[in-house]
Parts: sequence; C-alpha cells; structure tokens
Amino acid sequence: MSSPSLSILIVDDTPTNAKQIEAVARKLGHHSILAANGVEAIAQYQSEKPDLVFMDIMMPVMDGITATRHIRELPTDNKWTPIVFFSALDQMQDIVRGLEAGGDDYLVKPASLQILRAKINSYARMLALQREVHANTEELRNWRLDAEEQVRLGAHVMSRLTDAAGLRDPMIRHFNMPAETFSGDLLCAARGPGEVLNVLLADATGHGLAAALSSMPLTQAFYGMTAKGFPLPSIAEELNRKLKSILPSDRFVAATLAAIDVRNQTVEVWNGGNPDALFVNARGEIAMQWASNHPPLGILPDKLFSGMTETVVFHEPGDLVLCSDGLTEAENPAGGWFGIDGVHAALSTDPDSHARFTNLLTRVEAHLAGYPGRDDISALLVSVPIDRRRQIRFDAPTPAHRGHLAEWRLDLSYGAEELRYIDVVPAVLGFVTQIRLLRPHQGALFLIFSELFNNALDHGLLGLDSATKNWIGGFEVYMRQRGERLAKLRAGRIDLAFQLHQEGSRAVLDMSMTDTGPGFDFEKRLDNPDALGTANGQAYGRGISLVKNLCEQVVYSGNGNKVWVRYVVSDLILDGDPAEVSTLPQKGNTDGNDIDLVLF
Repeated sequence: MSSPSLSILIVDDTPTNAKQIEAVARKLGHHSILAANGVEAIAQYQSEKPDLVFMDIMMPVMDGITATRHIRELPTDNKWTPIVFFSALDQMQDIVRGLEAGGDDYLVKPASLQILRAKINSYARMLALQREVHANTEELRNWRLDAEEQVRLGAHVMSRLTDAAGLRDPMIRHFNMPAETFSGDLLCAARGPGEVLNVLLADATGHGLAAALSSMPLTQAFYGMTAKGFPLPSIAEELNRKLKSILPSDRFVAATLAAIDVRNQTVEVWNGGNPDALFVNARGEIAMQWASNHPPLGILPDKLFSGMTETVVFHEPGDLVLCSDGLTEAENPAGGWFGIDGVHAALSTDPDSHARFTNLLTRVEAHLAGYPGRDDISALLVSVPIDRRRQIRFDAPTPAHRGHLAEWRLDLSYGAEELRYIDVVPAVLGFVTQIRLLRPHQGALFLIFSELFNNALDHGLLGLDSATKNWIGGFEVYMRQRGERLAKLRAGRIDLAFQLHQEGSRAVLDMSMTDTGPGFDFEKRLDNPDALGTANGQAYGRGISLVKNLCEQVVYSGNGNKVWVRYVVSDLILDGDPAEVSTLPQKGNTDGNDIDLVLF
C-alpha cells in the first residue's frame, strides 16, 4: 500500500531546525507548513488542517505544550492528527509533560535525518490506514442509512399490504412473531360477496426481508379474487401461478387456505406444506384435521398443480386453527419442539375462543422462555359458530337520482367446454357489477346468481343429489362427484339473461337461467319445504329459500330447467318530484338503512 502525500505543520522558532524537517519531508514527497510559535501554530492548524505536526516546546509568544493543549481542545471530525514533539528538552519529566498535553510522540534534538525520515514514513503509513478506515466507515454508514430507509419503506409497504380489515373480523384472532425485522409469514383474511370468510396463512422459505418479499405477491391475488367470489381451488391455482412465474427455483411458499361458510356450515381447506390445520370443538377435541396434501406454492407448473380442497360440514361450534412450522418447531432452551400436540393442548383447556387464543400465545412465549424463535412464528384462529338463524346483512343502496333509467341487457351462453374451465359466477358478476347502479348490490347478487347457477350446473347438467351432503362425510363425496362429472361433461348448455330496467318508479333487475338438463318437479318441491332440505337443519336445499327471501319474485317454468327472478334494485327519484323517496327495502329489511335477511 503506497503512502499518500501528507501536509506537515512544522512549528519551531529556529529556522534551521524547521528547514531540516522541511527538507526531509520534501524529499519524501510531502508538503510543509511553517509556524514560528504556538499562536501561529494554532492558526495554521485551523486553516490548513494538516495531517501531521512537528511541535517545538520552547518558543516565544506561546510554547508548544500550551499550543498542543489548545489544538487538542478544538472541534474534530474524528480525524486523528499526530503531534510529534521535537525539542532539546530531554528529561523524563519533559517527555511525560509533552505526552500528557496531547502529544503522540517525542523526539529529542538533534535527531538524525534517518530518524526523521523513518518517523515521517511510519506516520504516513498509519495515516493511510486511517484514511482507509474512514472511507470504509463512511461506506458502512451510507449502507446503514440505505438499509434503514429500505426497512422503513419496506415496513410501510408491507403494513399497507397486510393490514386488511379482514384480519379485524370478530371471528379472527392471530399473532405473528418475526424472527427478524420482517416476517416471512403472511396472514390474510377477507369476506367474499357471499359472506364466506376466506383466510390465508403463508410461510415463505427462510425468514427476514427475502422471505417477506417472496410472500408479498400473494396479497393482491388473494384479496382481489376473494372480493370477486372466486372459489378456493381457483384462488390456490392463481397464487401458485403467480409465484411460479416470479420466484427463483429455490424459493417457494408453504400455505394454508380456508373458506368458512357459516350459512352452509362448511369449512373448506387447501393445505400445501404447512402443519396440520385443526378444527377443535367446544370440548377441546380435534373434530377434524387437515394434513398437507399438496406441495407448497411456487413449485409445480400449472398442469401439475392441483387446487383440490377438502370440505367438511360442521355440526357444532369450534375453532379452526392454522399455523406455520415456526410454531410447531419453536424450540425451548433444552431444544424441545412446541409441536402440533402443544397447539392442541393449549386449545383444549377452555371452551371460549378468546381464552384459547390467549392460552396458546402464553404457552408459546413460556416455551421460548425469552429466547427469540429461530423462525417466524404465526397462528390464526377462526371462531366458527353455529348460527341457525343465518343472518346476512347488506348495506341498503341509495336511490337512483335520475328521471329515467336506460335499459341494460346482457345475454350469455356457456357450453360444456366453457363450463369445465371457467369460473362462471365471478366472471359474470364482473360484467354485471360494472354497472354503477348494481355495485352496491354485489353481495346479494352473488348469493342469488351463485345459487341459481350452481343448481343449474350441479343438478340440471351433472345430475347431483344435494341430499348426499347430509351424509357423514357426504360433502366430500358430493364435491368429488361434482369434480368427476364436470371433467367428463361433453354436452349441455346454460343460458343466462340479465335485464336492468325501470318499472314505474323502481329500478329492477330481472335474471333468467336455463339449462338443458331434465329439470325437476318444481311445483312439488316449492310447495313442500321439507323437500328442499330446510327442515331439521339439513345441509342441503337451502338455496331456493335464500333466493326467495332476496328476490321479489321467483318463477320456475318449462320442466323446471328455467328460472326467472326479479330483484328490486332501488327507487328512482324522478326529475321534478319534490317528494323525498327512500330506498325500497328488500324482504327482511326493517329500518331502511340496511338489509338483514334472517333464514331459519
């Protein structure tokens, strides 16, 4: 390492001594600054900021000891400037006094040229090292500032992406304990337009910022598809497709997806690489356990990936619990894992969901005994109630402020091939809810249309029997039959028609659906509620009752394979009408401010 040129301040009232040091410094390639006393030395030190100082002691005006003390009291920018006393005083007390005043070295006059040369070269090497250390320190400081800014920005963006209102749903409790600043575990929750609660617990490879970045792309797809009413298998397939397209081959994300439908009393789960999802009943027993039947997201290509879910009907309240492997593999000081048994033990002590969650968190913290987890630790608990009344609440829309409503119509037809691969319900509602007047009704329209379409597809074309759902394990059988028959569907068609128009002072939406199936004895079924499966809390046949509660009219025709319904959108405030017209309540609305459907 070559030594850089130095700026050397030489302080001596004897020109011969000053010239001796200056000559040596010049031959070595250094620049000299001269001062004849301590006052001049202080002034030159402040203005020239030298790299090295040779200081005489006995001088007029101000001696070297006093000048050195003043120099050492000056503000510094963390730069070390060596001061070498060069004096004829050679007593021990003189040397100690100089070093205690702030000197770094002491030479006794006269000194040989070799000694002066060696001293200057020695300090040049040390100062070169100092400059390198300063440069490295400044670089590290800049890196730290950049890292802090990235952490601040990353934390802000991630908090905005993950802090969704769904996680504040009264059915949900959760915790996420990152191993570093950022957590690679992602928790998401949202309700679809049919009030089904979707949740996601994802665990990216590793931990820290890299893991957090791997899981972030899941948020928009999850929330966007949930809001549009896509089924859980389609959401899983899209999440896998997105990660597969952007993550490197050595990165993937374990995930558990669940859909909780309180109205139909079902829990649907897709588990890819996470610990078992548990459904713990009020007695603390594991009523259902979903093991990982799929690889994590981002590994398989589209053709090999399966979004197949497992669905069960729950007949008693309980808690659905999802967790990352950071929880089950959390180690205590002795190296013991918390384990899935530890999760179950924490949940089995109290029937109250809040107490269970608190107990789980307390036991995890006690297990860690104050030590940080080696991986991100997260858990999500969903309290699943039995709500026999199945109350559904929608915000009441405001009246349409226009004198005349222009008619809007949409006609669609889906053949067997399209029915096999298109998610018709969210696709069609995506068209329908682009109409501004219909957007506030997305939830109600989703329920109506999904019930009508699923009846047409499942019963009209696929020939499925809803009574199967009421068997023990029947929902799984029903969904398996549905998937098998849909994959083999080669003939059949479902025609859809939507018409938004004005009827008097009201805006109404007429919907009709026709399938090419054999139909059913609709007069007998509609006249006999028990035939619909609504008696005794059965888990099938509730759809027609729901549609009848939501719509003003429901009319079946043909051989039962065509249904027409009328849904009242709102009153129209006519031009020039001084009267204040309130929103027309749907069935079940009692106060005009919102719509409560109570289905028994």
